[in-house]
Amino acid sequence: MDDHFAGALRAALIEHVTEQGAEHRARSTARRRQARLRVVVGAVTGLAVLGGGVAVAAAGGWFSLPGSDVVTTSAPAVTVTRSGTATVELGAIPSDATDVTLQLSCLTAGTFTFSDGASMICSASDAGTRQGVTTYRLPLAPGQHSITITSSPATRWTLIATFAHVEVSEWGRNADGLTYGVQNAHGTPDLIAVTATNGREGYAFDRDLDPPPPTGLQTGPEPARTIPVFTSDGHTRIGVFVIGGDPHEGTTPIR
Repeated sequence: MDDHFAGALRAALIEHVTEQGAEHRARSTARRRQARLRVVVGAVTGLAVLGGGVAVAAAGGWFSLPGSDVVTTSAPAVTVTRSGTATVELGAIPSDATDVTLQLSCLTAGTFTFSDGASMICSASDAGTRQGVTTYRLPLAPGQHSITITSSPATRWTLIATFAHVEVSEWGRNADGLTYGVQNAHGTPDLIAVTATNGREGYAFDRDLDPPPPTGLQTGPEPARTIPVFTSDGHTRIGVFVIGGDPHEGTTPIR
């Protein structure tokens, strides 16, 4: 995941989570979800956030982690440049299409909102640069043949839209019978893909990501915890992953 995509995804995540009132969820549940988000966002698989859409790198299956989405283009791309709010016609729907992949580039500063409510925010310095590009995927509704981007009249943007077929790949299974990979629409594997603080990619046990039971004395955020990171065998330790505390310290999403 490069910097421009990570930045755009982060802005969209913040936008959606704010709209959904995530701040009202229980602290322990939110803390675990934040930790999971840091684990999974780099793999960007079946995380049903951003109003039902999934952020992706591009059609064609960029991610190969077990359990991640395999995305295959179903039709030629449609490319348009528009101003303000506009609806883009996608043409005939292929029989195997399940999703629409979208690459949105801002040409001016502004907020650009997808049809599910997720937004990309562009500053003047982002406009027309790599930082002003985000790629996104939306599940295809029955009979859907268009995509609407909402923005103020003064804004300009370019959209590349492509019908795609998406399948969720299977989790791996190690010699102990434990599943490993990334969270997806089917649930959570026993070992979840993470990047350790030393930069090595591996897996942390799902059970280790759960917050500790409340003591009745804790009033602030969950204290930082260090959990081990293994290879997919669940035995060979290769590093550590930090959860809780400052969400910006000690963790690195998979790239």
